[in-house]
Amino acid sequence: MAFQPEDILEGGRSIRPFLPELLGNDAVQVDKQLAELLAQAKAGQQVEQQILEILKSYPDTRNWIAEFLSEQQVSKGFQQLPGSGEALSAQKYICPQGDYVWYRRVVGATIPTCPTHGVLLIPADQ
Repeated sequence: MAFQPEDILEGGRSIRPFLPELLGNDAVQVDKQLAELLAQAKAGQQVEQQILEILKSYPDTRNWIAEFLSEQQVSKGFQQLPGSGEALSAQKYICPQGDYVWYRRVVGATIPTCPTHGVLLIPADQ
């Protein structure tokens, strides 16, 4: 299945907050690689396949990105409810530099800073 380049980039931005729990000691190295590739993408380079290769190289990140790119979009903060319910939405926050995404799944959760740039994330709809 072919994915849209922006979907892969969004997956690379969105997985970064979860890397410590998914990868443990390898999280810092993978986060640095993703940050560099996302900076290259912002500069116009095609890095989507490299991002997928990094994420596919670890079982937990492979499963996470597969779920993220699936039609159900559970990792993006949307989950179909049983019965005739509607999808739930989590508020999206982004780094102003465009390389980090975080979803506020719980009201009152502290908004983090971007680990690459050290700036507070802003709501995506601004």
